[in-house]
Amino acid sequence: MAGVLLLLTAAATVVMVFARVASDTDQETMLESLRAVDGNRTMYGLSGMARLLSGLTLLGAGWLLLRTWIIRDRWATPLVPYMFVLSGAATGVSGGSAILVAAHSLPEAVVSAGASTAVIPVAVEAGYDLRWVAGKAGFTAAGAGMIIAARYQWRVGGALRKVAPVSAVLGVAMQLIWLDVASFMHPVIGTAFFLWLLVIGTMLATGRVERHFVAAYGGRQP
Repeated sequence: MAGVLLLLTAAATVVMVFARVASDTDQETMLESLRAVDGNRTMYGLSGMARLLSGLTLLGAGWLLLRTWIIRDRWATPLVPYMFVLSGAATGVSGGSAILVAAHSLPEAVVSAGASTAVIPVAVEAGYDLRWVAGKAGFTAAGAGMIIAARYQWRVGGALRKVAPVSAVLGVAMQLIWLDVASFMHPVIGTAFFLWLLVIGTMLATGRVERHFVAAYGGRQP
């Protein structure tokens, strides 16, 4: 079930990115972005709903992983699912904030030419900033979880050992989300994360991860 939820996270992420690009709201300034939101409320709202859904499914996946025998018997650290729970919660907050921004009608003074940030409603500005911070925090937490997971993937061996270097490198790269100078890399990193979700989600959903742990540790005590 955790694997299924990770696959749903990947699917929701695709919808989120598509709607976000279609809304064309990633402008150079907040004022310009809010004007774009005002003209593309439907797509921006859809992007927020998809982001909220992806956060909830990732949170659910992390919670289910915490209950597996692999974690309970200490064959792997609970830090990884905890990072996914944290990432899902932050992503959900980001999505909810985007929905609230899309739902607010902006004053004419904001959408008119020559407006300044001084006339942006406090609730809208706060929601916009929270969406930005929470979204990046969620991405960062997911990357941290992948870095931690890489050690255990390598130790288990098999196909997971092949995934481990990718998890480590991609997890580190995801921390670059805070750097504007690395913005040209963000689409590539985001695509790689989507593919990682597909691979790990499929391996979990089909029981392949569990079989690797059984093969590596059998009935030995941790």
